[in-house]
Amino acid sequence: MSVLPKDAAGFSDPAYWKNFFKQQKSPFEWYGDYDTLAPAVSKYLKVSDSIFQIGCGNSQLAAQLYENGYRNVRSIDVEDSVVKDQRVRNKERPGLTFDVGDATNMDAADESYSVVLDKGTMDALLPPDADEQTTLNVTRMLDEVCRVLQSGGRYLLVTLAQPHIVDLWVNYLYQKNQYILRVHKVENKASGFQMPVFVLVATKLRIAGAFKPPMEVCRSGSETMERVESVEGIKASIREEQELSQFIHHCSEKLADEASIDFQGDKPELGYRFRLYVVDRPTANKIGTFAAFIVPIGRDVEWIFASEKGRMALRLQCDVDRLVIVFLNRRQYYEGVQEIKAELGHFITLLDNREKDPGVFKLLSIGEVDIKRTLVGGTSEVNGKWEVEEVDVSGKTYRRLVFLSTLNLVQSEALTGEGKKGKKKILLDYLSCEFHQMMVAGLALLPHNPLAKTDQPLKFAVLGLGGGLLAAYLLRQFKQASVIGVELDHDVIKIAADFFSFPLSDPRMKVKCMNALDFIRDVSEAGPSEKCDAIFVDIAGSSDEIGLCCPTPQFLEPQVLEQMKKALKPKGALLINLVTRDDSISLRTKETVAGVFPTLHVLRSCEDVNEVLIGQSQLKDTPVAPQELTKKISRNLGSVNDIVDSLMRIHRFRL
Repeated sequence: MSVLPKDAAGFSDPAYWKNFFKQQKSPFEWYGDYDTLAPAVSKYLKVSDSIFQIGCGNSQLAAQLYENGYRNVRSIDVEDSVVKDQRVRNKERPGLTFDVGDATNMDAADESYSVVLDKGTMDALLPPDADEQTTLNVTRMLDEVCRVLQSGGRYLLVTLAQPHIVDLWVNYLYQKNQYILRVHKVENKASGFQMPVFVLVATKLRIAGAFKPPMEVCRSGSETMERVESVEGIKASIREEQELSQFIHHCSEKLADEASIDFQGDKPELGYRFRLYVVDRPTANKIGTFAAFIVPIGRDVEWIFASEKGRMALRLQCDVDRLVIVFLNRRQYYEGVQEIKAELGHFITLLDNREKDPGVFKLLSIGEVDIKRTLVGGTSEVNGKWEVEEVDVSGKTYRRLVFLSTLNLVQSEALTGEGKKGKKKILLDYLSCEFHQMMVAGLALLPHNPLAKTDQPLKFAVLGLGGGLLAAYLLRQFKQASVIGVELDHDVIKIAADFFSFPLSDPRMKVKCMNALDFIRDVSEAGPSEKCDAIFVDIAGSSDEIGLCCPTPQFLEPQVLEQMKKALKPKGALLINLVTRDDSISLRTKETVAGVFPTLHVLRSCEDVNEVLIGQSQLKDTPVAPQELTKKISRNLGSVNDIVDSLMRIHRFRL
């Protein structure tokens, strides 16, 4: 039978505690014993202290304090039977006294104790939905604590730090301008609960000052105090520690699906410092082998690291039951692997569930912590900070445009080769991005199949120019085609020309710096000569809060889809890069597009979450035969093998 109440309000009921102590004959250390609390509380105790414990219950904490050299401890409790039992158990410990007493109305003189210790009493007295009278009683207890505490004395509150407890504690003491406030997270494994235990410390100054005393936090696994500038900051720090404990509790059993958590550094404006993924072997009954893997900056966008399926494959390659995969942040600085291990090692050991040798783990990686070379960076009014970087992968060098607001998203990627005089050049006939290969493969569905006959007079529009690599490829591969690149960000157009060899001056290439929605509206209302054979939509949002990374939701609204349909020639095609990890969003998107375009085909990435939707205005009943289509593709096309492979994965979507 559980001795815990059904809800938090039960803790404040005296009848509950009377029944509790009848059932619980042995000492109950829900909040941890002295050994658990000592790393935090011992920092604030001296053997000469006079310690006043309010609400001792049947805990052995007073006896444990005595055995550790603290011989002057007085404890009170409202329950007479508990006090009698404590006196009997501690009769051989002179200096320990136990009295029946009320923490809201103490019989002690003013400034008579150097330490007031509350282990769970405030939690017991103040439920989350406390009424006004209950809150007033707890406020009276705080009044009494402040009254009996000496100058320089410490009030130690051992608590689960639920929001209503923290609110009352910090707001009450902060406004007095007489207490230095500190928060310590306790490593408490004894209880088995996912809620962590904290020690909240208030050190009393001699007099109230004109300025607010400092507030500090000592995080889990750390020995140093961090300065916190506001009441909200101290509350946020506690919430972060609670989330971490819940994550560790979640990972205490074998995981059916991967789990992830972000760790913030001392510069939260730069984003996370570490992002951890925990991936378990599906067939393992328990965790027998364990390792951690650091993903170098510059490799984090690759399929094996950036996708769930890829991380499963990485764990398989590492051949461990549990792999903790550590991502770094381009905007942060890391000295090396050893620095990372020093920062994260403690947290990683908490995720190590092995019965043998827990805490001793392999730290794996490939190369240096940061393998990218940043060529140039800047700030765009539209997209914020950006960088152009190069990274070597499997003997090849790739150049990438990265927007730092979306750290795991490469906006553009190009393969480089050796040009004149040993200088690097962009290989514009090669498509590095798989979804670009898929989009080009979709052109095979057009009745006049441009992939078979590449010298047709075609008109393409690319919405979302980026580094200009798709638009440049279309221009070079289809010799009679004209290409319109539409890009909202003028800085991106300049980056494409300066660093990705975008053919801005080619007479067959037109670039419009405007909102793509306005462009679609204009073309939809224009005459037949302005219509397009294919429109490529590759516009990512700045966030994926609604579960849709690409395109932005406006491009999937029925009226916009209708405009894009009117902007196409009768036998044209709309090609959309769809990126979402939510299957329900993916299905709804396809249904929406199919509601406007009666023929809809889908190409799905074999590695990532990208899908390319190919919408056509004309209804086609004849099934697509990928093998027949691939036979007709010109072998002179750049990336032809990748395009052929993409086309083999095409399938029809029907409402």
